[in-house]
Amino acid sequence: MAKKKKWPVEYLPNTEAWMTTFADLVSLMLTFFILIISMSTMDKTGLSDIESSFRKAVSVLNSGDKTEIQIIPPFEMQRLATPRELMLAMRQNSRAILKNSALEHKVNGVIINDRLYLRIPDSILFDPGSAQLKQDNIETLKKLAQMLAMSPGQIRVLGHTSSDVDLEEGPFDDPWTLSLARAASVLHILEDEGVSPSRLSLAGYGPSQPISTEVTPFGRSKNRRVEIMVYE
Repeated sequence: MAKKKKWPVEYLPNTEAWMTTFADLVSLMLTFFILIISMSTMDKTGLSDIESSFRKAVSVLNSGDKTEIQIIPPFEMQRLATPRELMLAMRQNSRAILKNSALEHKVNGVIINDRLYLRIPDSILFDPGSAQLKQDNIETLKKLAQMLAMSPGQIRVLGHTSSDVDLEEGPFDDPWTLSLARAASVLHILEDEGVSPSRLSLAGYGPSQPISTEVTPFGRSKNRRVEIMVYE
């Protein structure tokens, strides 16, 4: 005859029951990490395709070539966290564009208040007293314009002269109109190479905003410049 069970019924604890919950947790974590890895692989491949297309569009760096400075794709630039990081990326791209050209060591990229200034000496672009671009460096300037066309941000072209600018050989009566005309010449290159007119503006400051002393000829030559300012 079967023994009657005591009430209440006492069950012995199952010391291995935790393994079921643990196994479910491990399975979920494994699925989660597989999903992350697959997404990151796809994103990396997509960025690689964008970078390759961007390099071909600029026609400066051949795909697959090793260079000291790599171009940052425009979509990756837009994902950067701060305006300063964006300007740093654009300065890096401009250096890559100008590499092995006559402008490589002439164009100075300066970041001030989260704005990028690409400073180009007037002697590189123009003859004394003239606002017509020299043919020697137009092609390099066009490549720089193509990079800016594919990059975010507003662009303002600024013309500057010095107090002793030579106006005898040109059609301009004062340094203000000369600085404005030179800025316009550079702006037209940017527009012709695909920069949207809605992003463009220009200004001619004449000798009013020097960046160096006017005492020495070298200081005055640094003040005669065209600046391409990029900002958000």
